[in-house]
Amino acid sequence: MSLRQGVPTAGSVPAAGSRASSRAYLTGQSRVAAWIERYIHYVLVAPSVLAMCAILVYPLLFSLWVSFFDWRMAAANHAFVGLQNYLEALTSSFFQFVFLQSVGFTLVCLALNLVLGLALAMLLNHRFHGRGIIRTLFLLPMVTAPVLAGFNFRFIFNDRSGLANQLLVQFGLGLPLAWLADANLSRLAIVVVTVWQGMPFMLLLLLAGLQALLRPVIVVAVALQMIDLFRVFDTIYIMTRGGPGHATELFPFYIYRSAFSDDRLGLASALSYITVAITVLLLIPLFYIERSGAESERTRR
Repeated sequence: MSLRQGVPTAGSVPAAGSRASSRAYLTGQSRVAAWIERYIHYVLVAPSVLAMCAILVYPLLFSLWVSFFDWRMAAANHAFVGLQNYLEALTSSFFQFVFLQSVGFTLVCLALNLVLGLALAMLLNHRFHGRGIIRTLFLLPMVTAPVLAGFNFRFIFNDRSGLANQLLVQFGLGLPLAWLADANLSRLAIVVVTVWQGMPFMLLLLLAGLQALLRPVIVVAVALQMIDLFRVFDTIYIMTRGGPGHATELFPFYIYRSAFSDDRLGLASALSYITVAITVLLLIPLFYIERSGAESERTRR
């Protein structure tokens, strides 16, 4: 063996170094690829999550913070009052009036939506000529904006030139009525508008339930309608502004008036969270009924 064979040549060292650097480069590249594969879904979802936090979570937390203060829009400093806003709301006689009125309105609308929706769903579940067109016509109120519906029905229930009074006179059913000036008639008018808009959604869900499992669909439909009915504001604001007196004032309008008419944002925030708590408490029995029904079905099998 010669000395020349024992000594590495000049070109062999860079070759080994380049192989090592290539291996290091490939290892780093594989680590980046593995990291991307593992976390890319978080990266893609992050902008949406941040946007949702900015739009939903921050206002919720801020309104919760405001509910513990005597918060006035024009005031520089806001006094901390703790649970005083909640206690004032819960012990107020007007809150009890609005609570009973909101629960009564919700139950009446739910019953009408369920009965009418189920009857029409059973009718539309049968095959007949023109069924698709009739289904479409029944679903049109659901896609009508509540503000637009409020304006339309305010004209329909107008005591001077409204369509409702014209029909009463035309068919000899009585004298023109002051629909939106009488407490009971204004409540009836708000129920009519709400059922007109909410029943198609119930119809759509029950129609799907008739082709699958009806009982869980009814529970889900009632739960969704209940949540929606506790949020009715647009039609009341457009048609009656909570009047006459406070005859059509429900929780959303009560919250609005407390915040922007009485300038009590702390009380309005407290009322908002109380309304959420009431809605959740009313929903618990529904989910308990559904759970017990599902367990009894499993026992039968």
